Amino acid sequence: MTKRLAMIIDEEICWGCDTCEVACKQENNPPEGSRWIQVKTKGVQRVDGQLRLTFLPARCLQCSKPPCKEACPVKAIHQRTDGIVLVDPDACIGCRDCLEACPFGVMQFNTDKGVAEKCHLCYHRIDRGERPACVDKCIGRCMHFGEVKELLAQWADRRWQFGKE
Repeated sequence: MTKRLAMIIDEEICWGCDTCEVACKQENNPPEGSRWIQVKTKGVQRVDGQLRLTFLPARCLQCSKPPCKEACPVKAIHQRTDGIVLVDPDACIGCRDCLEACPFGVMQFNTDKGVAEKCHLCYHRIDRGERPACVDKCIGRCMHFGEVKELLAQWADRRWQFGKE
């Protein structure tokens, strides 16, 4: 059985540097204005008893049952056995049904090509044994990639925080 892959982001330690956005753009070259990962400012919140400016890196969550896939009338969206959800640009007819179906609003429309696009976890890098570009370049060390069960175990005790990794 193939391991299910995922990315997890510890929002509590993200400082909004946008390095993940830059890394994604450099690696995947999405069209102008398209952001496959977007760091949103959540605002001032209390974290560990202190006020902090908090951020939320939003990207495709590679849903286990992707609504975008179900909404696609031509089956241009498929899911690999490792869980990565991909859009086939050659099959996409540009209807944008997947954009409307995505509950997180992270699907993008490439107006130059007339097709839907989204984060694909840099599957080309994963296939070479590398991590997604955003994870690899995250200077805050808040982005983590791997097999779901291992990530959940790490999350339970936050092994990656403060140099514990």
